[in-house]
Amino acid sequence: MMPTSESYNQHAVHTPPGWLKQSLNPLITVNKLAGIDHQVSKIKLNLHAIRQKLYRTPFYLWLSAMRRYRANKAVFQSIKPLPGELSYFSVSQQQIIPESAALAAIQQGDVIIVRQLIDKLGLQQDFTQLSQQYFACDVADLSQIHLKQTVHDIVRQARVARSSPLSLQLQSSIMHRLLSPHTRQMYLELQPNIRLHLPYAFVKDHEAYIEQQIGRGKLNPHGQHKDSWRGHPKNTINVWLALTEANAQNGMGILLHSLDYHPKHDPDGQEIQPGVKTYPSQHYVTDLQAGDAVIFCAELLHGSVINQSGQTRVALSMRCAVEKPQFHQKYRYNYIGVEHGRFNNLTLAKSFAPALFVPESTATTFAAAEQKGSSLQPTYIDHERIDVMVEGQLKQFPRYCPHAGADLALGELSADGNHLICPAHRLCVKPRKCLA
Repeated sequence: MMPTSESYNQHAVHTPPGWLKQSLNPLITVNKLAGIDHQVSKIKLNLHAIRQKLYRTPFYLWLSAMRRYRANKAVFQSIKPLPGELSYFSVSQQQIIPESAALAAIQQGDVIIVRQLIDKLGLQQDFTQLSQQYFACDVADLSQIHLKQTVHDIVRQARVARSSPLSLQLQSSIMHRLLSPHTRQMYLELQPNIRLHLPYAFVKDHEAYIEQQIGRGKLNPHGQHKDSWRGHPKNTINVWLALTEANAQNGMGILLHSLDYHPKHDPDGQEIQPGVKTYPSQHYVTDLQAGDAVIFCAELLHGSVINQSGQTRVALSMRCAVEKPQFHQKYRYNYIGVEHGRFNNLTLAKSFAPALFVPESTATTFAAAEQKGSSLQPTYIDHERIDVMVEGQLKQFPRYCPHAGADLALGELSADGNHLICPAHRLCVKPRKCLA
C-alpha cells in the first residue's frame, strides 16, 4: 500500500533524516570533537618534534649563537663608568674596612655591606626609570605593589624587567664598578633577578604558579641553599641590592664562613634535605635601607626570610666572578668576560669546554657552627611538641613549623629566648605555653 501524502508528511516531521539525527546525537558529536582534538594534538606534537630537530641543526645553533653574541656584546658596550666613593663594612669584623681588602674578605666567607650604593653611584634616576617603565610606580612605592597589582601582573612584569636592556646595563655597570679596583679581568652573569618578595599572605595560594613562571625565591620564600645547587658556577659572587627596606621580617639570612659546609641536598628539588642543620641563630640577617647592598660568596648557605611584614621587599640580585666561571655539570648560565677592557663572550667555555663541577652533598652538621653551642636543648620532645627551658622558665613549642612543616627540633632560640627560629625560612614561632 502506497503511503498517503499525509502519512508521508507526518513521517517527515517526526523522523529527521539520518544526517540530522547524527548531528543531534550528543555522543556522536562529542566523539567527533574528541577525534578533532586528537588530530590537533598529533599536529602539535609533530610541529614540536620538527622544531626540536630544527633547533639542533648546525645552522640554527650557529644562528642562535650569533644572536646571543650580538646581544651580549651590546650589554658590554652599554657598561658605563660609575665614579663615586664607596664604603665597605665587614660583618665578621664589625667595622669598615678598606676597599682594597673587601674582595679578599668576601672570598674568605665574610659578608660585606655597602651603604647607599645607589646614591653614591648616582643611579637614582636610572632605578626610577626602571621602576616606572616596568612596574608603573616609583621606586619608593614598590613596597606597596602587592596592594595595587595582582600576583600574575607582578610576575609578568618582573620577567620582562629582569632581561630588559636597562636592567642589564645597571647590573653590569654596578658589578664592573665593584670589581674594577681589584682586577682587570671579571666575568658578569647576564641573568639578573628583580626579587619582589611579597608578603606571604599574598603568595601562599600562588606559589606553584610563581615557581612555574619565574622560579622559586623571586616572589615567594627561598629555602636555605647554595647557588651551585641551582646550577650556578662554583666561584660565583652575589651582589644583592635592596630597592626597599630589607629587615628581619622580610630580608635574607646568610651563614657566614660556611664555604666549607656541604649540606646534603636534593639535586632535583634543589633544597636542603630534612634533618640537616642550618644554624639560623648564627645567620647574618639583612638590615638594609633602600639603596644598600650586601656582597657575599654564593657558596655561603643563605635563604629568604618568609615575609611577615606588610611590605613587599624588592632587591636586584646579580652574580659575577673574578676568575673564569667554573660551570656546573648540568647547566651553564650566560656569562661574559671583561678582560683588560675587552669583550669576551666565553663562547668556547659555554658551548664546548667540559664542565665537571658538581656541588658536594655530604654533611648534616657543620663543625665550626657546632662549636658555638646554639643548637636547641629540649627537655622533652615528641611528634607534637618541644619543651625548652629558658632562663628557668619552661616553654612549649610546636614540633613542626606551621608554614612549610620544617622540623623545629633543628631550629634555634632567638636572642631574647621568646621565639624558636625555623631552620628553613626563619619564621619566628611563639611558644604555645610558658610554664613556671
